[in-house]
Amino acid sequence: MSAAEPVRAWRAPLLGVTSAVAGVAVLAVSGWLIVRAAERPPVLGLLTAIVVVRALGLLRALGRYGERLVGHDVALRRLADQRVAWYRRLAARAVPADARDADLLSRFSADVDDLRDRDLRVRQPAIVAGATVAVAVPAAVLLLPAAGAALLAGALVAGLLAPGIAWALGRRAARRQASDRALLAERLDEALGLGPALALHGLATQRRAALGAAAARLARGDRAAARAAAVGGALGTLGGGGALVAVLAVAGRATADGRLTPVALGAVVLLTVGLQEVLRPLPEAALRLVAVGAAQTRLAGAVGGPARPTVEDDASPSPSPSPSPSPSLPRRGALRARGLRHRPGGPEGALVLDGVDLDVAPGDRMAIVGPSGAGKSTLAALLARVEDPDEGEVSYGDVPLTSVPVGELRGRIRLAAQDAHLLAGTIAANLRIGAPDASDEDLREVLRAVGLGPWLAALPAGLATLVGEEGTTVSGGQRQRLGVARALLSPADVLVLDEPTAMLDGPSAAALAEDVLCAAAGRTVVVVTHDATLLPAVDRVVELRDGRLAER
Repeated sequence: MSAAEPVRAWRAPLLGVTSAVAGVAVLAVSGWLIVRAAERPPVLGLLTAIVVVRALGLLRALGRYGERLVGHDVALRRLADQRVAWYRRLAARAVPADARDADLLSRFSADVDDLRDRDLRVRQPAIVAGATVAVAVPAAVLLLPAAGAALLAGALVAGLLAPGIAWALGRRAARRQASDRALLAERLDEALGLGPALALHGLATQRRAALGAAAARLARGDRAAARAAAVGGALGTLGGGGALVAVLAVAGRATADGRLTPVALGAVVLLTVGLQEVLRPLPEAALRLVAVGAAQTRLAGAVGGPARPTVEDDASPSPSPSPSPSPSLPRRGALRARGLRHRPGGPEGALVLDGVDLDVAPGDRMAIVGPSGAGKSTLAALLARVEDPDEGEVSYGDVPLTSVPVGELRGRIRLAAQDAHLLAGTIAANLRIGAPDASDEDLREVLRAVGLGPWLAALPAGLATLVGEEGTTVSGGQRQRLGVARALLSPADVLVLDEPTAMLDGPSAAALAEDVLCAAAGRTVVVVTHDATLLPAVDRVVELRDGRLAER
């Protein structure tokens, strides 16, 4: 949050108070003007009141516009910051074992959106109502103390009692709405994703009934929250109406006794009417407060797992007031690992790497093999500093990777993971993640290098073809090749390829290995694989077994 953010955050409530006070004042002055005009005074005697009414009307409209504009601007800015902050907390923590994809999606979309209401629909209406009451009641007291007391009593009923009752009645329903919404999302995701399988096993009717029950549960919660809001609104209206009747009674008696002029009677009556508009949103604000609290709790539960290892720039910063600048990585250097010990699951996890030493000279073509579960992918992640080892050190050109900013490191060492993640965009957009400035011809060339040239030529939209969410429109082998192509397109000097041929048959795997190594000429390539067809294409083979490396 920038230094100007707190100042910007207070502009919306201040504009809201200005608009609300101007709205109440314009009604009060209008009441005075109407009664005074009925007495048929000289027109010049009404001129000042007419100008004041027009000015207050303009001030109210401009204040309302500014409140909406600034309020939504601040709320959306905060929403963006909160979404990033919650995603960072999620990335830094292990996801709970019982978490479902649909539930997590609901938490980090709808629940984060609910946090936006904390400013717009909870805090701001409360501030505006409180400030307006603080101005309107003393003004009524100045005109007639008894009218001020009646107005205050009505404000307490409409501004405190009605929201309190709405909160008590709707608290349970409002808390359940988020979880019920997530349950419906889970049932719907299951029905859409497993529909054919459910139908094949005769479970379609049962799952359809479960989906209907989840929808009915959410609808019941919505109706309960709506009833609570309606009760709160009705009580607020009754409080405002009671205040108006009381003000009319005491003000009418005072006018008959000569203690209050008729024009003041019109002012105090319409002032009472204007205050009700300011208090009307408070019952709904009370319910939104419950929803915001529930959303906060659900999000905290999603990121409440144990901390997972993270990679940060300058992991061991110097405590001196003038730390020395971080060393830069050379363009070509040896990749070395010394004494690597690592437990991927944290202190309670199994020891996968136990004293691993590795030397990869510039331009080397090396394969790391080993049985499944031996820790090959873990070692690949450490070599590219996707994770940091529990013990030991990885260096490039004698520079420890932990002393280099992550952004610079990614420009030297690039990992192509086994399960290449594709964004829901075009082929070109996914490839340019590795090289944003790459031309279309560069993209076509790298696709030819990984054996996707004929496939690309057969696509009507070419590079503009959409790959779908998580690459649903491409095959597993094509997804794998696109991940390798993205790494090849990057300017990295060291490419760490984790199981690049896992989804390919033998001939295709051998052809891909040959093409990739040819396209990566001059660069260091470390291939993590269990595929023996790749081994003839590399210069060295090391085997990872029982946590240690041995030359083969």
